[in-house]
Amino acid sequence: MPRRPLRLRRLPLMAALVLAAALLALLAALTWLDPGSKNDRSTDLVTPTLAARGARVFTVAADESRVDFTASVRGVTLAGVFPVERGTITLEPVGEALRVLVALEIDVDNVETANPAISPVLRAAMASGDYPIAFYAATSRELVPVTEEEVAFALDGELDVHNVAHAHAMDVRAQLVGGDMWAIATSPLDLAVHGVEFPAIFGDTTIQLTARLQAYEEAGE
Repeated sequence: MPRRPLRLRRLPLMAALVLAAALLALLAALTWLDPGSKNDRSTDLVTPTLAARGARVFTVAADESRVDFTASVRGVTLAGVFPVERGTITLEPVGEALRVLVALEIDVDNVETANPAISPVLRAAMASGDYPIAFYAATSRELVPVTEEEVAFALDGELDVHNVAHAHAMDVRAQLVGGDMWAIATSPLDLAVHGVEFPAIFGDTTIQLTARLQAYEEAGE
């Protein structure tokens, strides 16, 4: 049986060396980035307050909601999920329209990706052991019509990640039918403005967020 050319026999060895180098880089990143243990679950963000009676408050169902994201690792797109811990969406009547107020807590400590080696690197980079929760408080930029049809609007607010608050806007599609509401909010997020420093294995500190929320109206008094 003819022997394989030397160049072909070296290819599996080279692939193994590249994989080993990548794993060593991840281990080095985990050693360098200490997730900490302060477990600070507080925020200085001010949640928008209501100015009118008759507001409808909806509780975000954590088990039916999530924040999907994509990130770039060495030019390869990586998908992951941040669980939602809790939140509320409030509809405040203003004349014949509505103002939307959102308060959301995102569990960054339990981030998951398809690659189990990447998830702990993300947690460590965001110091999620110190600051396991990200907070978002926002208000609709414009008033929203009263309708059971799907609507689109923008949110303006602040996002607190890594104990650093920064202005953050999101584009929203949502629909309310009866007491049930769904909403999908999208935005880019540059984690560098929150003081997050990724190891060199990540090519970009900007991730793309897609918050998928399901909420149900709270019972009236």
